[in-house]
Amino acid sequence: MAYTVLQLKGNLLPRAITGLIAIPAVIFIILQGHIHFQIMVLLAAIGLLREWSNLSFGKTYHWLSIGCFTTILLNFFFPNIWSLLITLAGCAWLLYFKTFEWKKLIIISLGYLYITSATIVMLNTMPQLGSHFTLLIFVLAWSVDTGAFLVGKTIGGPKLAPNISPNKTWSGFIGGIIFGLLTIHYLTRAINFNVSKDLWIFVIISILVAQIGDLLESWCKRYFKVKDSGSFLPGHGGMLDRLDSLLAVSFVVAVFWYFGKLP
Repeated sequence: MAYTVLQLKGNLLPRAITGLIAIPAVIFIILQGHIHFQIMVLLAAIGLLREWSNLSFGKTYHWLSIGCFTTILLNFFFPNIWSLLITLAGCAWLLYFKTFEWKKLIIISLGYLYITSATIVMLNTMPQLGSHFTLLIFVLAWSVDTGAFLVGKTIGGPKLAPNISPNKTWSGFIGGIIFGLLTIHYLTRAINFNVSKDLWIFVIISILVAQIGDLLESWCKRYFKVKDSGSFLPGHGGMLDRLDSLLAVSFVVAVFWYFGKLP
């Protein structure tokens, strides 16, 4: 197996600079309290829905995005799962677009529902878990992404899913797992976080789901024939490109929280 030296060239330099600015800013906001965190999530939701509309319809603003964001706001001010019906009803209107084949119809509808549901989980569930646990979830997603990227670029090797994402490798997949486990191990010790068996089960499942979420977003980009979901973050692409793992992990959070398995 040939080894290559990872150098800061091409889009790696702006990628590193963006990360050095954005990550401390997000950590600062999380630690300021739940209101600041929720405002950040609401702003992120606008960007995520905007990018999905652009992928789906070639328009940065679409009425389905407005409907989904309205759903998110309703859940923010009047928390109840029933407002998700607004999103489902909005997706159902796609049936009137005769130009869409069923496969594209389902992908677009599920994309809107996926982003909306994940955002609602982050708005309603994570603040109840506290700033430290919310920080743990974000750091977990970041560490998995970073580990997969660095190890995959440095070692290379057999492709993980060449038909979905030609750049992802098995070495990167394993690197993401190792980076995720080590980062959470040292983070929980640094912030004196209570470590339980349920927490480690949550972490392991979340690490795997984070990588599945990344592959899912790569599959959507390949389906829509685009390289990046947007250009909001220099060197990283769009918000969907960077938040795909976190969106996926939010559903793990919802399941564990529902069954009372989170601290």
